[in-house]
Amino acid sequence: MTLQAISKGFLFYKNVGLKFSLYIFPVIILFGFIASLGSSNSLADGISNLDIIFLLFNNFLISPLVTIIAILLANDLIDQKNRDVLVYYALSWQYILKVLVLSLISTIAIGLGLILFVVPGLIMAGLFLFINYFAVLENKSILESITLSWEKARSNLLQSILMASFFWLLTIFSLALLSTLVSNYENLDEIPQIVTIVSSSLAIYIQVCLISFPILIFFRNLTESNLK
Repeated sequence: MTLQAISKGFLFYKNVGLKFSLYIFPVIILFGFIASLGSSNSLADGISNLDIIFLLFNNFLISPLVTIIAILLANDLIDQKNRDVLVYYALSWQYILKVLVLSLISTIAIGLGLILFVVPGLIMAGLFLFINYFAVLENKSILESITLSWEKARSNLLQSILMASFFWLLTIFSLALLSTLVSNYENLDEIPQIVTIVSSSLAIYIQVCLISFPILIFFRNLTESNLK
């Protein structure tokens, strides 16, 4: 089922990827732009308080918004529903707090699991795989999203772990790609802002495509009776 979801997910992306990309482009570029602010100074002189503010703003506001918009948009595209692009940006705010809290909880749990010889972290990643989909697509509470994700993942644990591992491997790849783009400069403080914007935007775009298509298809396959 995991390979089928990955294959089907990329097929959907091939069919609707252009529209998906155009709709989500503004918030992706915003993420990249904020990531670039003060980066040249931080790379050359160390991390400043302003750099920390930009980092927190991106991770605690923009990143959850990207996730929510991507899930709502991709789910509609798969169902061949047409809504104005502004609808997705407006709707995303009603889920922002839930997704932020869920992201913090899952990140801490997965991080602690990875410290404990990696395997527990992979299990945690599999168990938390569906939290945002339950929170956004079924409007479940934080506790309900965690409980439902664990129940659904435990009944398909190996496949959930494989899908989560696939996500994290490509996330690492996207970060490595970002590093490669900036490694061509001998002095880090000479990196043009546009390079940082493009590399940061590309990195999160790769993650968003995985969240929006292969993993969403996997989620829908497991909960199709609940999603209309």
